[in-house]
Amino acid sequence: MEIRKVQKTGASTMTVSLPKSWVDQHGLKPGDPVSMITLPDGTISIDPKREKRKDSSKRVIWADDKESSEHLIRKMIGAYLAGFNLIEIRSKERLDHNIKQAIKDFAKLAIGPEVIEETSNVIVLHDLSDPVELPQEKCVRRMHLIVSSMHKDTMEALNPYDTGLAHDIIDRDVDVDRLYWMAVKQYNLIIRDRRLSEKIGVDIFQGMDLVTVARGIERIGDHAEKISKNIILAEEQEIKLENADELKKLSKAALSILDAGIDSFFQKNIKNANSTIDSGKLVTVECEKLSASTRIKNTQAGVIFNSIIDSLIRTTMYGMDIAEIAINAAMRDGDSK
Repeated sequence: MEIRKVQKTGASTMTVSLPKSWVDQHGLKPGDPVSMITLPDGTISIDPKREKRKDSSKRVIWADDKESSEHLIRKMIGAYLAGFNLIEIRSKERLDHNIKQAIKDFAKLAIGPEVIEETSNVIVLHDLSDPVELPQEKCVRRMHLIVSSMHKDTMEALNPYDTGLAHDIIDRDVDVDRLYWMAVKQYNLIIRDRRLSEKIGVDIFQGMDLVTVARGIERIGDHAEKISKNIILAEEQEIKLENADELKKLSKAALSILDAGIDSFFQKNIKNANSTIDSGKLVTVECEKLSASTRIKNTQAGVIFNSIIDSLIRTTMYGMDIAEIAINAAMRDGDSK
């Protein structure tokens, strides 16, 4: 870090000199224009030759026949989350059919990527999504609505068993993942280009909070998927679960903790956040009591029952985590109420 003094050069003009090494690096000379933007965190961004900067960033991924489709998809997800809007998959030989299918499956999974070029050994994906049109907050709010409906429907599918609804819940988890990836990608874009934070009205601290909240909601969606898979398993093995009504009550209580945590986060309400955490502790205790009282512990029914209880506990705890994030964010922003 270099410390430079502000100097007065006129009646009302204040200047700060630029580092010579930086000026030389970008080939600037007296009279050249640079763009200056004041960012939400109070810093100023100076951009040389802004008009010549490319809007796109590109990542090339090499694939071969020995690589599994799953491994390739993981790399594409990583490039997408990093904010690369051009992802080029190349191969020295002709791209295998399974590899091509994996690339197209990824394009369907994520928000934005479209195949814009395809040859025998190259496929190019272009991310057409606009962070301004679908900002982090909108992603988080949408994730919350989907996950809440997923958990409510799991209890509807529990008694009597509705495997069709359970399969539908599992399919909806893909939508939650898509929105989570979008939220993570936007945060990485904000880190890379602070100007974006000004456009969407979110600074790096708020962006980090939103990503963390999104992660909690994504995990809650995974537990709704897990409960649905247990319901399908129970129906296939003709297992009848005890205390279905009690499970529904605890599920409703767990969702109320999530809803309260989300509300306190967006309202930056510390009092409500603390109340949410206290209530969440009581819900987890009730879940543990019900698990301890079951008479089918050492059976397949007991395994499924306790797995569902565990998912309800996890859902509650993620809701409590979101309430803690609400407190931290409110304190950072100077609100101590």
